Amino acid sequence: MTQPSAPTVAAPAEPTTTRGADKRGADKRRVDPARLRRLLMWALAMGGIIGLGLILWHRVPLHTRMIWQTYRTTLFSGAPVLAIGDSITFQAAPSHLCGAKVVNAGIPGDQIDDLLARAPMFSRLATPRQVVVAIGVNDARTGHMDIATWSTKYRTLLGYFPQSGLVLVEINPVDLSHPGYLPVHDRDFIASQNAAIRALARETGARVVTAPAISPTMDGLHPDKTGVALWQERLAGVACAG
Repeated sequence: MTQPSAPTVAAPAEPTTTRGADKRGADKRRVDPARLRRLLMWALAMGGIIGLGLILWHRVPLHTRMIWQTYRTTLFSGAPVLAIGDSITFQAAPSHLCGAKVVNAGIPGDQIDDLLARAPMFSRLATPRQVVVAIGVNDARTGHMDIATWSTKYRTLLGYFPQSGLVLVEINPVDLSHPGYLPVHDRDFIASQNAAIRALARETGARVVTAPAISPTMDGLHPDKTGVALWQERLAGVACAG
């Protein structure tokens, strides 16, 4: 008698949910060529925009870029001290004064008219605790305005900072003996400017950093390392007193 064969046991069916999950995982891992192209095009476009922006930025005159930078720093730093002036301010203004952070808004080549043009923006961006004003040597070049006009403009400039303590820095003497100095500055006019600064300080209650008799320079005009240290020392001695 033939033995009955054992019944064949079918393998258990794989759950439908598992197969579906694996399929969805495979779909996610599969790269969508159209989506990849879109991402690549977006990246190229953003790179082009950034590159074009950098090119255009560097085509903007350096003086203008420096002005925009000082506006941005003044707006976002929250520093309680603002220093405005020319290349000497740019070079010598300290990063901190009396323990407080300083925004150095000195721009090389600036004159009193340049500061007047920017003062409204500075007064809108911040109300610093102290404002250091160190301007004037570029106004003393040959063909300068008269001292009465210069003094009036300086007074108008100070009026933009009524809520701030003012520290007015007199103009350093030029070093006529320096071999690199070009005699284009009127020393008598500088003396008149410093006298006007002292008069305006009495009028407004500002503090004055008096000019030294001699200032070590690297070119007859701009202070060298020693001159910068002396400039900062004289500034701190007045701004931080009392």
